[in-house]
Amino acid sequence: MENSQAPVGRRTASTCGWRGVFLPQLNRQSLSVYGSEIAVEKECIRQLQSGVWVIHPFSPIRSYYIMCMVAITFLNLIGIPMEIAFLDGYSGVGWEGFNVFSDTLFLMDVALNFRMGIISEDSEVAILDIKKISVIYLKSWFIPDVIAAFPIGYILLIAELQSHSDTSTSGSKASRMVRILMFVRIISLVRLLRVSRLVRFFNEVSNANLEYVQLFFRILSLFMMMFLLCHWNGCIQYFVPMLEEFPSDCWNATVGEKYSFGVFRALSHMIQISYGSTDFVCVIQEILTVMCSSLLNNVPMFQNRDVNFLNTVLLQFQHEVFQEDDVIFHQNAPGDRMFFIEHGQVLVETDSFPQELADGDYFGGQTCLMTKGKRLATVRALTTCQLFSLSSDRFQRVLQSFPDIRRDMEKYAQQDKEDVIHL
Repeated sequence: MENSQAPVGRRTASTCGWRGVFLPQLNRQSLSVYGSEIAVEKECIRQLQSGVWVIHPFSPIRSYYIMCMVAITFLNLIGIPMEIAFLDGYSGVGWEGFNVFSDTLFLMDVALNFRMGIISEDSEVAILDIKKISVIYLKSWFIPDVIAAFPIGYILLIAELQSHSDTSTSGSKASRMVRILMFVRIISLVRLLRVSRLVRFFNEVSNANLEYVQLFFRILSLFMMMFLLCHWNGCIQYFVPMLEEFPSDCWNATVGEKYSFGVFRALSHMIQISYGSTDFVCVIQEILTVMCSSLLNNVPMFQNRDVNFLNTVLLQFQHEVFQEDDVIFHQNAPGDRMFFIEHGQVLVETDSFPQELADGDYFGGQTCLMTKGKRLATVRALTTCQLFSLSSDRFQRVLQSFPDIRRDMEKYAQQDKEDVIHL
Protein backbone atom coordinates (compact mmCIF):
# COMPACT_ATOMS: atom_id res chain seq x y z
CA MET A 1 0.00 0.00 0.00
CA GLU A 2 1.00 3.62 -0.46
CA ASN A 3 1.58 5.69 2.67
CA SER A 4 -1.60 7.68 2.02
CA GLN A 5 -3.65 4.52 2.26
CA ALA A 6 -1.63 2.73 4.90
CA PRO A 7 -3.38 1.56 8.08
CA VAL A 8 -3.53 4.14 10.83
CA GLY A 9 -1.15 2.23 13.10
CA ARG A 10 1.48 2.18 10.41
CA ARG A 11 0.98 5.86 9.58
CA THR A 12 1.51 6.85 13.23
CA ALA A 13 4.70 4.83 13.47
CA SER A 14 6.02 6.24 10.17
CA THR A 15 5.42 9.86 11.18
CA CYS A 16 7.37 9.49 14.45
CA GLY A 17 10.78 8.90 12.83
CA TRP A 18 13.17 6.73 14.82
CA ARG A 19 10.75 6.61 17.75
CA GLY A 20 8.41 4.52 15.61
CA VAL A 21 10.50 1.40 16.23
CA PHE A 22 9.45 1.54 19.90
CA LEU A 23 5.72 1.72 19.11
CA PRO A 24 3.47 -1.32 18.61
CA GLN A 25 3.51 -2.60 15.06
CA LEU A 26 0.42 -3.70 13.18
CA ASN A 27 0.52 -7.49 12.87
CA ARG A 28 -1.56 -10.54 13.72
CA GLN A 29 -0.40 -10.63 17.31
CA SER A 30 -1.25 -7.00 18.07
CA LEU A 31 -4.57 -7.32 16.23
CA SER A 32 -5.42 -10.46 18.22
CA VAL A 33 -4.82 -8.53 21.46
CA TYR A 34 -6.32 -5.13 20.61
CA GLY A 35 -9.00 -6.29 18.18
CA SER A 36 -8.69 -3.68 15.40
CA GLU A 37 -6.35 -1.31 13.61
CA ILE A 38 -7.97 1.65 15.33
CA ALA A 39 -7.24 0.13 18.74
CA VAL A 40 -3.59 -0.36 17.77
CA GLU A 41 -3.52 3.30 16.64
CA LYS A 42 -4.88 4.39 20.03
CA GLU A 43 -2.19 2.33 21.76
CA CYS A 44 0.48 4.14 19.71
CA ILE A 45 -1.00 7.49 20.67
CA ARG A 46 -1.17 6.46 24.34
CA GLN A 47 2.53 5.60 24.35
CA LEU A 48 3.48 8.85 22.59
CA GLN A 49 1.44 10.94 25.00
CA SER A 50 3.10 9.32 28.00
CA GLY A 51 6.33 11.08 26.98
CA VAL A 52 8.45 8.28 28.45
CA TRP A 53 11.04 6.21 26.56
CA VAL A 54 9.67 2.67 26.86
CA ILE A 55 9.90 -0.25 24.44
CA HIS A 56 6.40 -1.51 23.71
CA PRO A 57 5.86 -5.31 23.97
CA PHE A 58 4.62 -5.38 20.34
CA SER A 59 7.26 -3.05 18.88
CA PRO A 60 9.47 -4.29 16.02
CA ILE A 61 12.71 -3.53 17.86
CA ARG A 62 11.63 -5.73 20.77
CA SER A 63 10.90 -8.63 18.42
CA TYR A 64 14.36 -8.42 16.84
CA TYR A 65 16.00 -7.92 20.22
CA ILE A 66 14.29 -10.96 21.75
CA MET A 67 15.29 -13.17 18.80
CA CYS A 68 18.90 -11.97 19.13
CA MET A 69 18.91 -12.66 22.88
CA VAL A 70 17.43 -16.14 22.41
CA ALA A 71 20.14 -17.00 19.87
CA ILE A 72 22.95 -15.67 22.10
CA THR A 73 21.47 -17.45 25.11
CA PHE A 74 21.28 -20.78 23.28
CA LEU A 75 24.92 -20.43 22.15
CA ASN A 76 25.93 -19.67 25.75
CA LEU A 77 24.09 -22.70 27.08
CA ILE A 78 25.98 -24.86 24.58
CA GLY A 79 29.36 -23.21 24.93
CA ILE A 80 29.68 -22.69 28.71
CA PRO A 81 29.64 -26.42 29.64
CA MET A 82 31.99 -27.22 26.75
CA GLU A 83 34.41 -24.50 27.86
CA ILE A 84 34.51 -25.79 31.43
CA ALA A 85 34.70 -29.49 30.57
CA PHE A 86 36.88 -29.69 27.46
CA LEU A 87 38.94 -26.54 26.89
CA ASP A 88 41.05 -27.05 30.03
CA GLY A 89 41.78 -23.34 30.52
CA TYR A 90 42.99 -22.73 26.94
CA SER A 91 39.94 -21.30 25.26
CA GLY A 92 41.67 -18.84 22.94
CA VAL A 93 41.09 -15.20 22.10
CA GLY A 94 37.97 -15.84 20.02
CA TRP A 95 36.18 -17.69 22.79
CA GLU A 96 37.18 -15.15 25.44
CA GLY A 97 35.93 -12.40 23.13
CA PHE A 98 32.59 -14.14 22.79
CA ASN A 99 32.35 -14.49 26.60
CA VAL A 100 33.06 -10.78 27.08
CA PHE A 101 30.52 -9.88 24.38
CA SER A 102 27.89 -12.13 25.99
CA ASP A 103 28.51 -10.72 29.47
CA THR A 104 28.20 -7.19 28.13
CA LEU A 105 24.99 -8.02 26.30
CA PHE A 106 23.40 -9.62 29.37
CA LEU A 107 24.38 -6.68 31.58
CA MET A 108 22.72 -4.37 29.05
CA ASP A 109 19.70 -6.68 29.06
CA VAL A 110 19.28 -6.20 32.81
CA ALA A 111 19.20 -2.42 32.30
CA LEU A 112 16.86 -2.59 29.29
CA ASN A 113 14.33 -4.72 31.20
CA PHE A 114 13.54 -1.63 33.29
CA ARG A 115 12.40 0.03 30.06
CA MET A 116 10.63 -2.96 28.53
CA GLY A 117 6.85 -2.75 28.46
CA ILE A 118 4.92 -5.69 29.88
CA ILE A 119 1.65 -7.40 28.94
CA SER A 120 0.22 -8.57 32.23
CA GLU A 121 -1.53 -11.94 32.40
CA ASP A 122 -4.78 -10.52 33.76
CA SER A 123 -4.93 -7.57 31.39
CA GLU A 124 -4.61 -6.96 27.66
CA VAL A 125 -3.28 -3.43 28.21
CA ALA A 126 0.48 -2.99 28.02
CA ILE A 127 2.11 -1.66 31.19
CA LEU A 128 4.20 1.34 30.10
CA ASP A 129 4.70 3.04 33.46
CA ILE A 130 8.38 2.84 34.47
CA LYS A 131 7.68 2.46 38.18
CA LYS A 132 5.28 -0.44 37.64
CA ILE A 133 7.67 -2.09 35.19
CA SER A 134 10.52 -1.78 37.71
CA VAL A 135 8.48 -3.24 40.58
CA ILE A 136 7.34 -6.22 38.48
CA TYR A 137 10.86 -6.91 37.21
CA LEU A 138 12.47 -6.59 40.65
CA LYS A 139 9.96 -9.06 42.09
CA SER A 140 10.34 -11.61 39.28
CA TRP A 141 13.45 -12.11 37.14
CA PHE A 142 15.83 -9.39 38.37
CA ILE A 143 17.90 -11.51 40.82
CA PRO A 144 18.38 -14.50 38.43
CA ASP A 145 19.28 -12.07 35.64
CA VAL A 146 21.87 -10.24 37.76
CA ILE A 147 23.49 -13.52 38.84
CA ALA A 148 23.49 -14.86 35.27
CA ALA A 149 24.95 -11.58 33.96
CA PHE A 150 27.85 -11.52 36.44
CA PRO A 151 30.85 -10.59 34.23
CA ILE A 152 32.91 -13.73 34.72
CA GLY A 153 34.17 -13.39 31.14
CA TYR A 154 35.93 -10.16 32.11
CA ILE A 155 37.48 -11.81 35.16
CA LEU A 156 38.76 -14.78 33.16
CA LEU A 157 40.15 -12.53 30.44
CA ILE A 158 42.02 -10.32 32.92
CA ALA A 159 43.34 -13.35 34.83
CA GLU A 160 44.60 -15.04 31.68
CA LEU A 161 46.23 -11.84 30.41
CA GLN A 162 47.91 -11.49 33.79
CA SER A 163 49.15 -15.09 33.73
CA HIS A 164 50.57 -14.64 30.21
CA SER A 165 52.34 -11.40 31.14
CA ASP A 166 54.03 -12.95 34.21
CA THR A 167 56.43 -15.18 32.28
CA SER A 168 58.83 -15.33 35.21
CA THR A 169 56.20 -16.60 37.67
CA SER A 170 57.42 -19.30 40.04
CA GLY A 171 56.03 -22.82 39.80
CA SER A 172 54.00 -22.58 43.00
CA LYS A 173 52.47 -19.26 42.00
CA ALA A 174 51.68 -20.58 38.51
CA SER A 175 49.95 -23.66 39.92
CA ARG A 176 47.99 -21.46 42.32
CA MET A 177 46.88 -19.30 39.38
CA VAL A 178 45.72 -22.43 37.53
CA ARG A 179 43.66 -23.51 40.55
CA ILE A 180 42.13 -20.04 40.80
CA LEU A 181 41.22 -20.10 37.12
CA MET A 182 39.63 -23.54 37.49
CA PHE A 183 37.65 -22.33 40.50
CA VAL A 184 36.43 -19.29 38.57
CA ARG A 185 35.42 -21.52 35.66
CA ILE A 186 33.39 -23.73 37.98
CA ILE A 187 31.75 -20.65 39.47
CA SER A 188 30.96 -19.55 35.92
CA LEU A 189 28.33 -22.31 35.86
CA VAL A 190 26.01 -19.68 37.35
CA ARG A 191 25.82 -18.33 33.81
CA LEU A 192 23.62 -21.32 33.01
CA LEU A 193 20.89 -19.35 34.76
CA ARG A 194 20.65 -17.58 31.43
CA VAL A 195 18.32 -20.42 30.54
CA SER A 196 15.70 -18.22 32.19
CA ARG A 197 15.76 -16.08 29.05
CA LEU A 198 14.64 -19.10 27.00
CA VAL A 199 12.00 -19.98 29.59
CA ARG A 200 10.54 -16.45 29.46
CA PHE A 201 10.57 -16.40 25.69
CA PHE A 202 8.71 -19.70 25.35
CA ASN A 203 6.27 -18.78 28.12
CA GLU A 204 5.50 -15.53 26.34
CA VAL A 205 4.97 -17.29 23.02
CA SER A 206 2.82 -19.98 24.63
CA ASN A 207 0.46 -17.23 25.83
CA ALA A 208 0.00 -15.91 22.31
CA ASN A 209 -3.46 -16.13 20.81
CA LEU A 210 -2.23 -17.75 17.59
CA GLU A 211 -2.59 -21.53 17.95
CA TYR A 212 -0.18 -22.51 15.17
CA VAL A 213 2.48 -20.24 16.71
CA GLN A 214 1.94 -21.88 20.10
CA LEU A 215 2.24 -25.37 18.61
CA PHE A 216 5.41 -24.57 16.66
CA PHE A 217 7.24 -23.01 19.60
CA ARG A 218 6.13 -25.71 22.03
CA ILE A 219 7.69 -28.33 19.76
CA LEU A 220 10.77 -26.14 19.29
CA SER A 221 11.16 -25.61 23.05
CA LEU A 222 10.84 -29.35 23.66
CA PHE A 223 13.63 -30.21 21.22
CA MET A 224 15.86 -27.39 22.45
CA MET A 225 15.51 -28.45 26.08
CA MET A 226 16.10 -32.11 25.20
CA PHE A 227 19.22 -31.14 23.30
CA LEU A 228 20.54 -28.96 26.14
CA LEU A 229 19.93 -31.62 28.81
CA CYS A 230 21.69 -34.27 26.71
CA HIS A 231 24.55 -31.89 25.95
CA TRP A 232 25.01 -30.92 29.61
CA ASN A 233 24.98 -34.55 30.71
CA GLY A 234 27.58 -35.41 28.09
CA CYS A 235 29.86 -32.63 29.36
CA ILE A 236 29.39 -33.78 32.97
CA GLN A 237 30.43 -37.33 32.03
CA TYR A 238 33.82 -35.97 31.04
CA PHE A 239 34.16 -33.14 33.57
CA VAL A 240 33.69 -35.20 36.78
CA PRO A 241 36.52 -37.71 36.14
CA MET A 242 38.69 -34.84 34.85
CA LEU A 243 38.45 -33.14 38.26
CA GLU A 244 39.80 -36.36 39.80
CA GLU A 245 42.57 -36.49 37.15
CA PHE A 246 41.05 -39.61 35.58
CA PRO A 247 41.55 -42.20 38.36
CA SER A 248 42.49 -45.77 37.54
CA ASP A 249 38.95 -47.03 38.19
CA CYS A 250 37.51 -44.52 35.71
CA TRP A 251 35.97 -46.30 32.73
CA ASN A 252 38.24 -46.10 29.68
CA ALA A 253 37.07 -44.03 26.75
CA THR A 254 38.09 -41.11 24.62
CA VAL A 255 36.70 -37.60 25.05
CA GLY A 256 34.13 -38.09 22.30
CA GLU A 257 33.00 -41.44 23.67
CA LYS A 258 32.51 -40.08 27.20
CA TYR A 259 30.46 -37.23 25.78
CA SER A 260 28.44 -39.55 23.52
CA PHE A 261 27.77 -41.92 26.41
CA GLY A 262 26.44 -39.05 28.53
CA VAL A 263 24.21 -37.84 25.72
CA PHE A 264 22.83 -41.34 25.08
CA ARG A 265 22.16 -41.95 28.77
CA ALA A 266 20.33 -38.64 29.19
CA LEU A 267 18.30 -39.31 26.06
CA SER A 268 17.39 -42.80 27.23
CA HIS A 269 16.16 -41.42 30.57
CA MET A 270 14.01 -38.85 28.79
CA ILE A 271 12.56 -41.51 26.49
CA GLN A 272 11.73 -43.67 29.50
CA ILE A 273 10.00 -40.79 31.28
CA SER A 274 8.12 -39.79 28.14
CA TYR A 275 6.95 -43.22 27.01
CA GLY A 276 6.88 -45.32 30.18
CA SER A 277 8.79 -48.49 30.98
CA THR A 278 6.97 -50.79 28.53
CA ASP A 279 7.30 -48.52 25.53
CA PHE A 280 10.86 -47.71 26.58
CA VAL A 281 11.80 -51.39 26.30
CA CYS A 282 10.28 -51.44 22.82
CA VAL A 283 12.30 -48.37 21.79
CA ILE A 284 15.55 -49.84 23.11
CA GLN A 285 14.75 -53.17 21.43
CA GLU A 286 14.29 -51.43 18.09
CA ILE A 287 17.58 -49.56 18.52
CA LEU A 288 19.48 -52.73 19.43
CA THR A 289 17.87 -54.64 16.58
CA VAL A 290 19.13 -52.12 14.06
CA MET A 291 22.60 -51.88 15.64
CA CYS A 292 23.33 -55.46 16.65
CA SER A 293 21.20 -57.95 14.71
CA SER A 294 23.98 -58.46 12.17
CA LEU A 295 26.40 -59.27 15.00
CA LEU A 296 24.21 -62.16 16.16
CA ASN A 297 23.66 -63.40 12.62
CA ASN A 298 27.43 -63.92 12.23
CA VAL A 299 27.42 -66.52 15.01
CA PRO A 300 26.40 -70.05 13.85
CA MET A 301 24.52 -70.90 17.06
CA PHE A 302 22.21 -67.88 16.55
CA GLN A 303 21.54 -68.35 12.84
CA ASN A 304 18.01 -69.28 11.74
CA ARG A 305 16.58 -68.75 15.21
CA ASP A 306 13.19 -67.40 16.25
CA VAL A 307 12.96 -63.60 15.95
CA ASN A 308 11.46 -63.21 19.43
CA PHE A 309 14.34 -65.21 20.89
CA LEU A 310 16.93 -63.07 19.10
CA ASN A 311 15.26 -59.82 20.19
CA THR A 312 15.23 -61.04 23.79
CA VAL A 313 18.93 -61.88 23.56
CA LEU A 314 19.69 -58.43 22.15
CA LEU A 315 18.11 -56.79 25.19
CA GLN A 316 20.75 -58.55 27.33
CA PHE A 317 23.63 -56.94 25.44
CA GLN A 318 25.92 -54.65 27.42
CA HIS A 319 28.04 -51.97 25.77
CA GLU A 320 31.73 -51.83 26.70
CA VAL A 321 34.57 -49.59 25.52
CA PHE A 322 38.30 -50.40 25.59
CA GLN A 323 41.19 -48.20 24.59
CA GLU A 324 44.22 -49.19 22.57
CA ASP A 325 46.47 -51.75 24.35
CA ASP A 326 43.83 -52.54 26.97
CA VAL A 327 43.63 -56.23 27.87
CA ILE A 328 40.03 -57.37 27.50
CA PHE A 329 40.71 -60.64 29.30
CA HIS A 330 43.74 -62.78 30.16
CA GLN A 331 44.48 -66.39 29.41
CA ASN A 332 43.15 -68.81 32.08
CA ALA A 333 40.68 -66.20 33.36
CA PRO A 334 37.07 -67.38 33.94
CA GLY A 335 35.05 -67.43 30.71
CA ASP A 336 31.72 -65.96 31.68
CA ARG A 337 30.73 -63.92 28.62
CA MET A 338 30.99 -63.60 24.86
CA PHE A 339 32.05 -60.45 22.99
CA PHE A 340 30.85 -58.94 19.70
CA ILE A 341 32.92 -56.25 17.94
CA GLU A 342 30.84 -53.28 16.88
CA HIS A 343 33.87 -51.18 15.92
CA GLY A 344 37.61 -51.65 16.37
CA GLN A 345 40.33 -54.31 16.13
CA VAL A 346 41.54 -56.86 18.69
CA LEU A 347 44.43 -59.31 18.83
CA VAL A 348 43.77 -62.87 20.05
CA GLU A 349 47.05 -64.22 21.49
CA THR A 350 46.97 -68.02 21.73
CA ASP A 351 49.74 -70.48 22.42
CA SER A 352 49.83 -71.49 18.76
CA PHE A 353 49.32 -68.33 16.66
CA PRO A 354 47.94 -64.76 17.02
CA GLN A 355 44.78 -63.74 15.20
CA GLU A 356 43.34 -60.29 14.47
CA LEU A 357 39.59 -59.66 14.56
CA ALA A 358 37.69 -56.57 13.42
CA ASP A 359 34.19 -55.11 12.95
CA GLY A 360 31.46 -57.76 12.94
CA ASP A 361 33.62 -60.52 14.43
CA TYR A 362 33.07 -62.19 17.77
CA PHE A 363 35.27 -63.82 20.38
CA GLY A 364 35.01 -65.34 23.83
CA GLY A 365 33.66 -68.66 22.64
CA GLN A 366 30.11 -69.73 21.83
CA THR A 367 30.12 -72.61 24.30
CA CYS A 368 31.07 -70.33 27.22
CA LEU A 369 27.47 -69.14 27.20
CA MET A 370 26.39 -72.70 28.03
CA THR A 371 29.32 -74.01 30.07
CA LYS A 372 31.70 -71.65 31.84
CA GLY A 373 35.40 -72.47 31.55
CA LYS A 374 38.84 -70.91 31.46
CA ARG A 375 40.00 -68.63 28.69
CA LEU A 376 42.50 -70.27 26.37
CA ALA A 377 43.92 -66.97 25.07
CA THR A 378 44.61 -63.36 25.93
CA VAL A 379 42.67 -60.74 23.95
CA ARG A 380 44.11 -57.24 23.60
CA ALA A 381 42.62 -54.13 21.94
CA LEU A 382 44.69 -52.93 18.96
CA THR A 383 42.55 -49.80 18.58
CA THR A 384 39.81 -48.10 20.56
CA CYS A 385 37.11 -50.76 20.57
CA GLN A 386 33.37 -50.54 21.06
CA LEU A 387 32.09 -53.97 22.00
CA PHE A 388 28.86 -55.63 23.05
CA SER A 389 29.06 -58.43 25.60
CA LEU A 390 26.60 -61.18 26.46
CA SER A 391 27.11 -62.81 29.85
CA SER A 392 26.42 -66.47 30.51
CA ASP A 393 24.06 -65.66 33.41
CA ARG A 394 21.94 -63.33 31.30
CA PHE A 395 21.84 -65.82 28.44
CA GLN A 396 20.73 -68.63 30.76
CA ARG A 397 17.83 -66.48 32.01
CA VAL A 398 16.74 -65.94 28.41
CA LEU A 399 16.83 -69.69 27.71
CA GLN A 400 14.44 -70.33 30.60
CA SER A 401 11.69 -68.70 28.51
CA PHE A 402 12.57 -70.77 25.42
CA PRO A 403 12.88 -74.45 26.54
CA ASP A 404 12.98 -75.87 23.00
CA ILE A 405 15.86 -73.61 22.01
CA ARG A 406 17.58 -74.40 25.31
CA ARG A 407 17.60 -78.14 24.54
CA ASP A 408 18.88 -77.43 21.04
CA MET A 409 21.62 -75.17 22.42
CA GLU A 410 22.74 -77.83 24.90
CA LYS A 411 23.03 -80.38 22.10
CA TYR A 412 24.90 -77.87 19.98
CA ALA A 413 27.35 -77.11 22.80
CA GLN A 414 27.92 -80.80 23.50
CA GLN A 415 28.51 -81.75 19.85
CA ASP A 416 30.80 -78.83 19.07
CA LYS A 417 32.67 -78.75 22.35
CA GLU A 418 35.80 -80.19 20.79
CA ASP A 419 35.61 -78.12 17.61
CA VAL A 420 34.84 -74.65 18.97
CA ILE A 421 37.76 -72.66 20.37
CA HIS A 422 36.90 -71.81 23.96
CA LEU A 423 38.94 -68.70 24.67
